[in-house]
Amino acid sequence: MAGHSVDLPLKGLLSSNPFLLSEGENVSRHQLFSAAYRFSETLPDAPVVLNLYARRDVFLMVMLAVAMRGGKTILPPNVAANTLTELTAELKVSQAQTVQRFSEQEEPETGPTPESFLSADKSNWVDEAVLQPLWDRVLNSDIWLYTSGSTGQPKRVVKTWRQMALLAQQAIARFELNQPGCVVATVPSQHMFGLETTIFWPLFSKQSIWVGRPIFAEDIRAVLAAQAGPVLLASTPLHLKKLMPFDVDWPQLPLRVLSATAPLDEALAQQVSDTLHARVFEVFGSTETASIASRETLAGDAWTLYDDNYLLCEESLSVCEVNIAPLAESHPLHDQFELIPGQPNRFRLLGRRSDVVKVAGKRSSLAYLNQKLQAIDGVSDGLFWQAPNGERLQAFVVSDLNAHDIKQALAQDMDAVFLPRPIHFVEQIPRNELGKIQFQQLSDLAKQNATQTGTESPNVRA
Repeated sequence: MAGHSVDLPLKGLLSSNPFLLSEGENVSRHQLFSAAYRFSETLPDAPVVLNLYARRDVFLMVMLAVAMRGGKTILPPNVAANTLTELTAELKVSQAQTVQRFSEQEEPETGPTPESFLSADKSNWVDEAVLQPLWDRVLNSDIWLYTSGSTGQPKRVVKTWRQMALLAQQAIARFELNQPGCVVATVPSQHMFGLETTIFWPLFSKQSIWVGRPIFAEDIRAVLAAQAGPVLLASTPLHLKKLMPFDVDWPQLPLRVLSATAPLDEALAQQVSDTLHARVFEVFGSTETASIASRETLAGDAWTLYDDNYLLCEESLSVCEVNIAPLAESHPLHDQFELIPGQPNRFRLLGRRSDVVKVAGKRSSLAYLNQKLQAIDGVSDGLFWQAPNGERLQAFVVSDLNAHDIKQALAQDMDAVFLPRPIHFVEQIPRNELGKIQFQQLSDLAKQNATQTGTESPNVRA
């Protein structure tokens, strides 16, 4: 592939040191690759596999096995039953073969479960000489990911193992991951942020992987407390906000929190830093690009591109693309930027171009408005909404506050024309596992509530 000069040898990946960490028995890299090889022998040539495993050890083992057979790993945009049914049917037609699905919930029709191949019995381990001929096939195998659907229908994005590995090298250098440590994450591995941080960054660095996905504050605390060295905790602004109210005795250890999927409010970043005794970082990117830049949130609002990446922008900065050095490829970006004079690798984010809203001749950003809404004490979650054919903004809110109190709080930070009318009070905002808004579900929710506007319904309050 053009653009890659980084060597990706198999030899350095076959260590016998603990790599996949859990409350039970840890798994080494050599053990992982051996298990993948043994499991690959049960798969057909060039399999098409939906990998739904939540446990990262089995997820990675299955993904490796599929690649060893020259197959495709499919990572769906979500795990809703309708999505999986439709995607399976589409793949069966487009790939002209049966689609296999692997998850904790699905027993194989014949033979042992994938989990059973992760054996500690060294007699099942495979020599490097057996694995080496398969390595190029692994690196050239495809992974299909999907965008979140937060701005419309999910879109397929194809990356090879080699591309993911080369992209990982930039992040490994930025976050100095070529020293012992552990990656713990609250996000699934099936989306780009999780796939990067919990699979490819550790696999091609000196980091280990915590195989579980702790969600609750006490579970995260227990996992962090069990680590002997530095930890990188990958999460999202929404999840971090939900952790803050809990009275948990967070351990003191070398901890870095890494957030993505939405901008992290400075006040929340400070609270996370103080509460978890951590440095707080963010990465910026997309499903199409993977992460391309980072910042330490409390050190300023500017982002720094990964080494050798650069932005190509029109003079107005209304349209930019990023050149990703390891791939020698450019990708269009959907955001607005402010370039920092004299520092070509640094920029400020001004929000997505599609976020700009105009009301009564005045402009604002939905990202800015949402940030102010979500920062209100007593609001668990919320977002602004502008109907496709409407001008007036509405809001969907999860809160016990009343509409008057929410508007009064918002009025401190925004022009009155942007105050939402009405406010829809809902039990939850439709989001995927990364906290990204599900556009279609939100649209349906808006239509459902539209008939109630102006009534005495407790869910719609002007």
